[in-house]
Amino acid sequence: MTTDDPESQTKSFNGRTIVLSLLIFGLLMSGSLYLFQAVNTFHFADTQNALAREFPDARPRVEGGRLKGKPENPLTFRVTLAVPFNPNEDNAAIQQMTDRILEIASENMDLTQYEQAELHFYQAVPEQTIIMRDVKRDLKMWLNQRTLNSIPR
Repeated sequence: MTTDDPESQTKSFNGRTIVLSLLIFGLLMSGSLYLFQAVNTFHFADTQNALAREFPDARPRVEGGRLKGKPENPLTFRVTLAVPFNPNEDNAAIQQMTDRILEIASENMDLTQYEQAELHFYQAVPEQTIIMRDVKRDLKMWLNQRTLNSIPR
């Protein structure tokens, strides 16, 4: 091979081409992430919006499904909410919020397809560790109890 051989020469790219390629790649990845998030939360959008109206500063996040896709895990309805108080200290407020969240969810979607509800309450205190409390409810039992309570006597 000689130095004049076109196959032995390295290809060089214009800097403008590299920058433009990286910009297009970044836009494609951002669009893909947005689309993925929109598809995964589409079924829960009405419930999430209703919770945001009911609890304005709670920043609700609603999702559902099996944890890590394992078939042995129950189908779970998950809600994460910020609360302005320590969730570990006010049991009455947490129980009241739990019931109200499940009421709102049942008005906006079919909860019968889920086996349990996981409600995650957190208080984000600046410069401190986030205070968390998790509440689990058996949805079949909750729906049955709700039906029994709504029957006039």
